[in-house]
Amino acid sequence: MTHSGIPRRAARSTFAMALLTFALAAQPLCAQAAGAIQHYNVQAASLTQALAGFSAQAKITVQFAPALTQGLSSPGLEGDYTAEQGLAMLLAGSGLEAMQLSDRIYGLVRASAEADSTLTLPDVNISGSRASADGSEAAGYVSENISSVGALGSMKLQDTPFSMSVTSQALIKNLQATSTDDVFKHNPFAQLYSPKSAGYASAITLRGFGGSSSLNIANDGLRFSTLADGGNFIEDTEQLEVVTGLTGFLYGPASPGGLANYVLKRPTYQRYNSVTLGNAGGENYYLHGDFGGPIDSEGKFAYRLNVLTQDGETAIDLQKRRRQMISLALDWNVSDDLLVQFDASHKESQTRGLTSYWYFADQAYRPSASSLDTDKLYSQKWAFSDNQTDKAGVRAKWRLNDTFSVRAAFAAQQYTQEYTYTGPQVDAPDRYTQPLYAFAPLQTQEYSGYLFLDSQFVTGPLGHTLTLGFQGNSSRSLMYEDHIPSQQYSSVTGAAVSLDEQPQVSKPDYSIGHGTQHISSTSDTENFLIGDIITFNEQWSTILGLTHTRISTYNNDFVYSAQPLKTEYDKSLTSPSVSLIYKPMPWLTTYATYIEGLQSGGIAPSRAINAGTGLAPQISEQYEIGAKASIGETLATLALFNIKKPNAYTNTDRVYVQDGLQENNGLEFSVTGKVTPRLTIVSGFTLLDPEVKKGATRANDGNSPVNVAKQLAKVYAEYDVVSAPGFALTGRAFYTGKQYADEANDYRLPAFTTYDAGARYRLPLAGNDLTLRVNVSNLTDKKYWLNNSYLGDPRTVAFSAQLEF
Repeated sequence: MTHSGIPRRAARSTFAMALLTFALAAQPLCAQAAGAIQHYNVQAASLTQALAGFSAQAKITVQFAPALTQGLSSPGLEGDYTAEQGLAMLLAGSGLEAMQLSDRIYGLVRASAEADSTLTLPDVNISGSRASADGSEAAGYVSENISSVGALGSMKLQDTPFSMSVTSQALIKNLQATSTDDVFKHNPFAQLYSPKSAGYASAITLRGFGGSSSLNIANDGLRFSTLADGGNFIEDTEQLEVVTGLTGFLYGPASPGGLANYVLKRPTYQRYNSVTLGNAGGENYYLHGDFGGPIDSEGKFAYRLNVLTQDGETAIDLQKRRRQMISLALDWNVSDDLLVQFDASHKESQTRGLTSYWYFADQAYRPSASSLDTDKLYSQKWAFSDNQTDKAGVRAKWRLNDTFSVRAAFAAQQYTQEYTYTGPQVDAPDRYTQPLYAFAPLQTQEYSGYLFLDSQFVTGPLGHTLTLGFQGNSSRSLMYEDHIPSQQYSSVTGAAVSLDEQPQVSKPDYSIGHGTQHISSTSDTENFLIGDIITFNEQWSTILGLTHTRISTYNNDFVYSAQPLKTEYDKSLTSPSVSLIYKPMPWLTTYATYIEGLQSGGIAPSRAINAGTGLAPQISEQYEIGAKASIGETLATLALFNIKKPNAYTNTDRVYVQDGLQENNGLEFSVTGKVTPRLTIVSGFTLLDPEVKKGATRANDGNSPVNVAKQLAKVYAEYDVVSAPGFALTGRAFYTGKQYADEANDYRLPAFTTYDAGARYRLPLAGNDLTLRVNVSNLTDKKYWLNNSYLGDPRTVAFSAQLEF
């Protein structure tokens, strides 16, 4: 790859050919009628393995949450049965029963006290007991289980004393998501900060804390640095779990806004094939293949392969986006008690014509969004961002005995980013220049791991689930000596031009990224912890945690300073996490939580005068009270919180500083599920009271932080049309309140509301499922300032066809 060119067509052809080859090779197994009698031979094993072996022989799919079968075993099965009879025999005495969700697809639910060997659908009541698969359309996209609550492992969502939300695979598909922007857009607690097309990692604001490349991330519970998020694609993500607020006890050092945990698609134990051809807007087309199944007949080995190729011009004129991915996951059921999982991926993302980042020397120069062309570039079509990520990991779950089990994971990642962008910079009313910001490839090597010992035991009347363990993360970033060109900051258009113009000019003749690479920054974090979930009775429980965190950082600013400026910090903190949980009724959970956390200080961004300078680690604290209620087929959550943290920002003098304290109080509310059998909603709102205090500029005390909206409200609604089976209409509305564009709060950006509309039609095709989807985002083509740096996206039409076979 050259510094400014897109990889050759050969790369695209290779991916397309690989996808087509695998699709042809992965033809579905010949299916027998589910009611036909056949001979089964399933060996004694854990219930999970027995179900996998049975499903492979019966050629059916059995969907269930892993927590349902944890610790259960099966004596096996041999004889002649129908699929339903065989399932009933395997599940006898387990407390579980199977129900048919659709043709050859079954789900597991807990059996009622009166249940016998027949397959019956349990009554739906206010306790929220659901028979549909977790997170499915039939369940109203309600996911009852969290795959990883950090150190606490998997838990039921309603039992977590934290504000959490889950976007399931079914909803990700129906949103036609091709980036995390498409997912966070629907989260009622997330304010989008910058679009992916700007060249950054996911950038959102949670609970009033955020900014460019600020989102804390984890992959299957493993913490990674913020910039590593550029290597997360939504296509190989099973579900996205977002916890808002402090997460230091759960995942290790992190800023207080919140964290997104990407749950990788795991192998299926029945053959699964899916091919999707779609358009993400404009002429940007993609082809995505998702394949899984058992490798052997006993269900010991299984795989999941995701392949993606995407290319073309987006809904913004002259902007192009290309992505390529191959992602593989393998399961090895070594024994009934030991599961080892592997995963590896290679991902590339290239954007040409980056979404414009606006800078105003004086906020009084900002024009109204309605006077600008939001579907045009105010930068150059050769401005680009290239990301490449190679990643591999291994994890294991080992049940030692009835009391002890071990969880361990390790992953390594190499991430390279190279980008160049141009203005626009407004130094006078109605005119702008396009300064050049060019950067050589920045390479980051990162390692992350954890080791936990879990134990379950009883002391007197108290039940304990005790976790003792370690989380660690280490990253190294390398820069070239000529990281920036001599032409840096000079305007590529020469003199200022009118805002009515979008001139395109030739790329300047510069060359960077040669010679020796040096370490520009390092970060090492260690988190030793102990946590205990103590159950007093059916109503009362508590989670007590203690962490000892150490952060060691080093930064060498040899690029921006005449003399290399080195900053180094080594700080540790022992901090508590305390939660009290009360369930007055089985369907209602209330909680109160206090948590402290240590996190790394920020590094001054490239637009700051002190770019590359690292700040000292920070200490934050949070109080939260909340409630979660499963009512019928819906899940409602409510949280009230108070968070305090040191305030870091780029001031009006363009210096990145840590100044004063930011204290945010707020309320979050959400409701997800089926309001009626035909109507599903995913909705919620955030009310926020953020304040900056004790800063050097006393006149700003009590002001709101920049780019933080005090109100967010979002709703996604889906209606199944009775007269047309398989046909659904969708509608969405997104409201973002007013926000300030400067520290003095002299300039406000208007509130805005955008609307989406769409439809979905699922129809049988030669015994397979074909799903057609279409969505129009920003239906009215609303023009608005997303924040003080970015314009909102224009109207965009996306459509796709997915064949599952």
